[in-house]
Amino acid sequence: MLAKLVRLGRDAEVRYTPKGDPVASLAMVYDIGFGDNKRGQWIDGTLWGKRAESLRPYLTKGTQIVLYADDVELEQFMKKDGTHGAKLKCRVTDLSLVSGGPSIRPSHPNAKDQAQDVTTAKAAVMSEWGKGPADTFDDDIPF
Repeated sequence: MLAKLVRLGRDAEVRYTPKGDPVASLAMVYDIGFGDNKRGQWIDGTLWGKRAESLRPYLTKGTQIVLYADDVELEQFMKKDGTHGAKLKCRVTDLSLVSGGPSIRPSHPNAKDQAQDVTTAKAAVMSEWGKGPADTFDDDIPF
């Protein structure tokens, strides 16, 4: 089992098996080391089923996700310059979206209107509560 915070290196690609099952291919990377020794470790992952289709619009290049994966293996290969390289391959069992960049915005025509509606609703809730939920607590706590 692998659990790791990663960035997507490219948009997810969804393909279909001959039986019609969706499979998303994910190219992910995370940093190893610090300063001059910092480098990226690449992971190729596959996400199967309806989640592959439904999450595709949100899985775009640069999006941060928390990856949960099984069947992790190391694949070694020869780079174009003749040096050896290695990447991890895995089957994605679950993931959580972390960053809210362009990938989290809805992609339909009324997205701007809906985003304003959400902002207005949040403002109404916050004004009803005061500055936030913490202001509703009573100061007479017995401990």
